[in-house]
Amino acid sequence: MSEVKLKFRNIGIFRESKEFRLGKGLNVIYAPNASGKSSLTAAIKAVSIPVSNKREASRILNDYENRGLVSLSLDNFDIKIELIRTSPSEVEVLGKPLSNNGVVRVISFLDLENPLVSAVYAGDEERVKQTLREISGLNYIETIVSVLNGLKAEYEHQYEVKSKEYEARKSEVEKEISRIEEELRKIYTKINEILKDTRIEPARKEIERIEKELKKLEEEESQKRSEEIELRNRLSAIDIDQRKLKAKFEVLKEKFSQLKAERDQITSKINEFKKRIEEIDTTIKSLNEEKNKISSEAKELESILKRRETVVIYDYCPYCGAKIDKNKINEDINDLKTKISVLKEKIVSLDKEINLLETEKRELKREVEERLRAIDEELKKLEPEIASLQKEIDAYNKMKSSVERKLQVIETEIKMIKDKIEILVKQLESFKEIPLVKELESLYEERSRLTETRDRLYGRLKQIDQLYGDVVKLKEIINKADLLLEYFNIRLVELKKLVVEKVNEALLKHFKLLDLAELEYPVLSEGFELRLLRKEGVPTTLAELSDAEKAILTILLTLALKEYVADDFPFYVVDSLIEFIDDARAKEVLKYLMDFANSSNTIVIVTKTKPYTGEQRLLTQEDILLNQINI
Repeated sequence: MSEVKLKFRNIGIFRESKEFRLGKGLNVIYAPNASGKSSLTAAIKAVSIPVSNKREASRILNDYENRGLVSLSLDNFDIKIELIRTSPSEVEVLGKPLSNNGVVRVISFLDLENPLVSAVYAGDEERVKQTLREISGLNYIETIVSVLNGLKAEYEHQYEVKSKEYEARKSEVEKEISRIEEELRKIYTKINEILKDTRIEPARKEIERIEKELKKLEEEESQKRSEEIELRNRLSAIDIDQRKLKAKFEVLKEKFSQLKAERDQITSKINEFKKRIEEIDTTIKSLNEEKNKISSEAKELESILKRRETVVIYDYCPYCGAKIDKNKINEDINDLKTKISVLKEKIVSLDKEINLLETEKRELKREVEERLRAIDEELKKLEPEIASLQKEIDAYNKMKSSVERKLQVIETEIKMIKDKIEILVKQLESFKEIPLVKELESLYEERSRLTETRDRLYGRLKQIDQLYGDVVKLKEIINKADLLLEYFNIRLVELKKLVVEKVNEALLKHFKLLDLAELEYPVLSEGFELRLLRKEGVPTTLAELSDAEKAILTILLTLALKEYVADDFPFYVVDSLIEFIDDARAKEVLKYLMDFANSSNTIVIVTKTKPYTGEQRLLTQEDILLNQINI
């Protein structure tokens, strides 16, 4: 990196195009107040990092202009940022800056608006601590931990509520199953007692055959009923999923229809938009012609004014030799200045009017072209999504039909088994004169009824497990959250220790600055508090430091942090902060920054008022001294 070219127009106090060259190393800008030093650093900041908001951007753009431009040529590539006034207090920034690293703003641009600088000068150690934590990334990890704790607590609450509901419903069904199984045991016991009773001896063989066939049929019925319940549960799940798909499908179809209607509406009005844009173009052209005419008139008057100002110092006109009436010339000069001022105000007014019309034109184009493009893109996305949903719904319809057919087959088979059971039970009626047969028939009927009820309750139990499957998922999420929390808490402890060590190591490299601030090493404690000790270990506080020591400490901290989190960012800008340091130490700080810049391939820019005195003037290239210190 040998040279950096910075070009800008209508930035800060400058109302015209300016170009400055900066070089690798230390660039010290010596110029009086209100000469444009901060405007130059604002231009570098605007092209280097994203502007926070439109109001901040409005402070960068010249108050009297509606458009500004910053161009940076660095290492054979160019970066360009455009500023456009959208309202009296807001400016829009177009273009991609050099870096999107948020911490660069704090550690590479030291001015009185910098949060770290203001915290140091306010003597607010807690705010300094928080700023350092933000820069180092600790706050980011702590935010993750906080969010995870919040999510875990929320999931635990959901798990507790759903788990209680699940257990209550499950317990109710299991209790009913236990009751029925107890009744079935009693029935089986009673049937066995009857089968052993000698009073049924004449019909024993037939009764044992019926019992054997009944058991086989009941087992078969139970198996078929289990399949039936499984199919019904599956059918219910298909219905739920299909309803969700249909709801989404209807929403997307409605959105698709609305977009098409909007597109048709915009298309029908496109000629109106075109006509209005043509009207705006005609008006802008007319206003520009008027502006050019006024500008020409103003330039002509400025030329006359310059000539008047040139000859007023003479007794005789250097052009025609006539005696000069100085009072008359001064009157002419004042009159010309008034006229020029009025013309310039007209130009500013015309510029604002032109800018408003161009904004309206952009908005109209955006309203038509961009909206149509956005609608087309949305329609392109929606079409395959709607088609895909339709396919899924059709697939669910096929699945549903298939399951319903299987269910019909199962229901038919169950009915056939029931008919066979009924026939077998009826066969006992031929032995009704035999004692206990009537009771046995009743027991068989009750056993069949209870078995069916029990099977359906088991099916209900499966359904409850399916409906409350999210309880298991919630438990898995809670376990994952525990693992993540454990990881990030360990990482947080490690990071705290690592950051403090790395920053203190970096601070040790800049020991000369630490010595100039009359402080001892180290500066940061494990808790991220400032550990400030004077020579021979005398404790002190941030509030007790002098302004010069605060300035040096701020430079020291930001240099150390820059090495740690943004070593590759090419700029390090100290705007006006050097003014707080006495000349003897300022010279040493500048020498140190020059060595740092040359060894780290960084462009260091320092602004300083001294040694200039006298009337204010605009900054020029001659005010920038490359790798020179003039104190």
